Amino acid sequence: MSESFQPALADYLRDESRRVGRADRLAFPRTEAEVLAALAEARAQRMPVTTQGARTGVTGGAVPEGGLVLNLAHMDQIQVEGETLRVQPGATLAAIRAAVPPHLYFAPDPTETSASIGGMISCNSSGALSFLHGPTRNHILGLRVALLNGDVVDLRRGRDQAAGLRFQLGSVSGELPPLRRPAVKNAAGYFVDPDMDLVDLFVGAEGTLGVVVEATLRLLPAPGAVWGLMAFLPSTAAVVGFVDALRQGTVDRRQESGDRKQETAALAALEYFDSNCLAFLREHADELASKGIAVPALPAGSACVYAEWHAPDAAAAEAALMAAAERLPEFGADPDVCILADNPHDVEKLKIFRHAAPEMVNSAIDERRKIHPGLVKLGTDMSVPDARLGDVLALYETDLAATDLEHLVFGHIGANHLHVNVLPRHPADYDAGRALYARWAAQVIAWGGSISAEHGIGKLKRDLFRQMVGDAALAQMRDLKKLFDPDNLLNPGTLL
Repeated sequence: MSESFQPALADYLRDESRRVGRADRLAFPRTEAEVLAALAEARAQRMPVTTQGARTGVTGGAVPEGGLVLNLAHMDQIQVEGETLRVQPGATLAAIRAAVPPHLYFAPDPTETSASIGGMISCNSSGALSFLHGPTRNHILGLRVALLNGDVVDLRRGRDQAAGLRFQLGSVSGELPPLRRPAVKNAAGYFVDPDMDLVDLFVGAEGTLGVVVEATLRLLPAPGAVWGLMAFLPSTAAVVGFVDALRQGTVDRRQESGDRKQETAALAALEYFDSNCLAFLREHADELASKGIAVPALPAGSACVYAEWHAPDAAAAEAALMAAAERLPEFGADPDVCILADNPHDVEKLKIFRHAAPEMVNSAIDERRKIHPGLVKLGTDMSVPDARLGDVLALYETDLAATDLEHLVFGHIGANHLHVNVLPRHPADYDAGRALYARWAAQVIAWGGSISAEHGIGKLKRDLFRQMVGDAALAQMRDLKKLFDPDNLLNPGTLL
């Protein structure tokens, strides 16, 4: 079931963070029983266990620091059960989407469709559609979790709950710490609430409390129509104004249609690309074309907001989109240069294009690493309250303008969650970028934001996480982990 680590298996020492670790053994279980046997072996030998799926994470959580690598990629079975799916942790997002009946859909949409559902659960991942539907947590109805002590707990939302802060899971019992969370999009630390569904304790726990061996996923009715709009705006102030107008519901929630009332489209996604990002994509248009990604005409000097609506029918989608476009002149933008997607093919093209930026950033860093082998990108994952969106954009722009760092800003602007990507050309750039990152994190924390809105903490953000929550909260989290893992064998060094 497990084997000594061989040099040919070196890919299992890294994830998309480009961090490289070390391991003694590697196991590829295919069944729950094999997971339990691997955990029993690790417990008997007091051997650290690092769980992995597709290794698409960017915070080093799947990178081992010795011991056993428990890779769950071969546990990939999917079973459709009415309006739910029962899946093993190694099933990828792409495979899940392919299995979903056409009248339904699974809403979480992280950039990497090769991500495994176990990894998505581990860091409570999200994506563009989390603006409407929330992160992965909102779509988990049940979990089977293998605990280090040999128990398997079968949890169902609405059935298995804490009593206040007291809980019992198999032979593990205790009291949950009263942890506070920022009132923003957040994927940092354990989720704890009085009387909570205990499913939620394991979502976002980054594999530190147990190993998910099966999940039951909630599916949603597929919208009758999905329309998208790319709008180009002349300044950051214009971007913030347009985003606020859309978020404040300036487009009516109901529309008259003949002699009956019909629900209007729901704004499902709000995404952002700064002018540097658009220029970067234009510069790499030929390379993107070789990958089948068409770069549309992108006005120079503009920033872009992508909005997407899900509607019962095309008429409702068109009404919402046109109402939004009519607001653009208020913000100095020309509706005639927008890019409209009013059919599944064109919407998919815009979605692929939207995901091209992080992909091309990784490609650029891979090339630079040939000269500077230790070079990695710097990407922020911070979120702020609605009222601070303009402030955080101004902070990023002002600080970056005072440097010669190559940078792009893109991401989930609807949730005030933007990724600043610094593309270092040499180690000095990396050091300068890290100094900015630390300064920004301190300000975001002061504003009541989160230093991780969707990627989790992993092994790379532990210092920032400590700064965000404080030593007392970290001690409480460690005490909670000890109830499940007294010898700190599960994903040691991750999160805590």
